[in-house]
Amino acid sequence: MRHRLPAVAALLLVAACSPSPATRQPESHGADAQDLAAISRLHEAYVLAHNDADVSRMTALFTEDAVLMPTDEPAINGRGAIGAHYEEFFDQTPSKILLRPIETRVSCEFAFERLEMTVSLPGGGANVMEAKVKYLWILEKQKDGSWKIARAIYNLDEDFAESDGQNA
Repeated sequence: MRHRLPAVAALLLVAACSPSPATRQPESHGADAQDLAAISRLHEAYVLAHNDADVSRMTALFTEDAVLMPTDEPAINGRGAIGAHYEEFFDQTPSKILLRPIETRVSCEFAFERLEMTVSLPGGGANVMEAKVKYLWILEKQKDGSWKIARAIYNLDEDFAESDGQNA
């Protein structure tokens, strides 16, 4: 019993010094700092391309043979078809997004990510319509060390709801 006391004390100290769930960084497994930085740049580029409704920049983030699986739609195969999808989406649905990585796992040349996004659509007056969206990305590491989206699937947690526009 005496030998367990230091171990229990050490565990309690670690638990007390751990960040709260609200401030905790996304989970990452198998990724070094260089991979995480490159994946973070992909996140930033995705948000900027989406928020600027820039189809060329958006599709450049996908591999040539990428597959996008949107909610309630057939799979979209290839960068060209994904570009056509975003062209239509941006024309019909001007929106802004916020992206929050939840989990990143890297294994050699591939990684998968679980992400949450908040999508904000302009509404009447100061209000906007918002939806929470869950994504699962499979990323492929490129020869230059960057990462691109090879597979992506998403669905909405709930229908769009009116908000006061804090995130827009």
